Amino acid sequence: MRTTAIVAAVLSAALMATMANAKTAFADQSRADDEAAIRLVVDAFTKASNAHDAKALAALYAPDGELVNEDGHVVQGRDAVEKTFAAMFAASPKLQIGVSMQSVRFIGASVAIEDGTSTIMRKPGDNAEHSRYAVVYAKQDGKWQIASARDLPDEEAAASDELGQLGWMIGEWVDESPTALVISSYRWDANHRAILGEFKIQVGGRPAMTGTQRISWDPIAKKIHSWVFDTEGGFAEGVWTRNGNQWVVKLTGARRDGSPASATNVTTRVTKDRMTWQSRDRVVGDDLMPNIEEIVIVRKPPQPASPAPSVKGDATGESK
Repeated sequence: MRTTAIVAAVLSAALMATMANAKTAFADQSRADDEAAIRLVVDAFTKASNAHDAKALAALYAPDGELVNEDGHVVQGRDAVEKTFAAMFAASPKLQIGVSMQSVRFIGASVAIEDGTSTIMRKPGDNAEHSRYAVVYAKQDGKWQIASARDLPDEEAAASDELGQLGWMIGEWVDESPTALVISSYRWDANHRAILGEFKIQVGGRPAMTGTQRISWDPIAKKIHSWVFDTEGGFAEGVWTRNGNQWVVKLTGARRDGSPASATNVTTRVTKDRMTWQSRDRVVGDDLMPNIEEIVIVRKPPQPASPAPSVKGDATGESK
């Protein structure tokens, strides 16, 4: 009797374990199906966006779904969402959107939250606009719909975009005058988050000064910032402002002897291989210094390839 009870208990436990495993497997499969369905919504959103189909986009939203931009402005309801997208497409007829879903997490059986990033190109040749987003989905009548879509600022992407405007500077540049030779070079750092510069100044064919520069995005001031250090012991910090193809850099710093120094430098991009530079409002200590008039700087041409070593041979072409 005791043996029979033990066997029954073991069989009962095994049956319960089997049922639990089956229930878990069913839940896992259900979640996988739900995630796949949400991915289809993301794909449909991208396709409708690039087709400029505002009505199809609005149909992906719940009847009372909302769209929230980075500034917190809320648009609610399918009709309002459709009008918002239609206005955006009318303002940018060549706009294209790319979406990358990063993660999906489920809250209960009928709510999910998606986090991702988006890229907007308003027209060919423009700098891409990047942002993060969060979407809340609600499952109604077996169908996943957008209950709320919110754009979020992407500071890292913004930094990349802002610095990308100076990407044309990457390379080596030469300014040669009757009195001095200045060779400067710029490159991206390993993480593509800063531009690193170096410069060498020669006077009369002899080295006079070298220095380094770092240009990066200031996420607090929302401006491009730079720092320059030279071998004489001087340094300067600059804030960059763009005006068309011209960059104005307000510099403040100090010389080796501790005297304060300031200047306004203006760099103008003329062509992809040519720029000009000038410096004005130059003050050292209490003294106003003469302006440095416009200087033309050109991109250093690449070094010619070394000729391949020749191979001598006889009349038959056989090498010796």
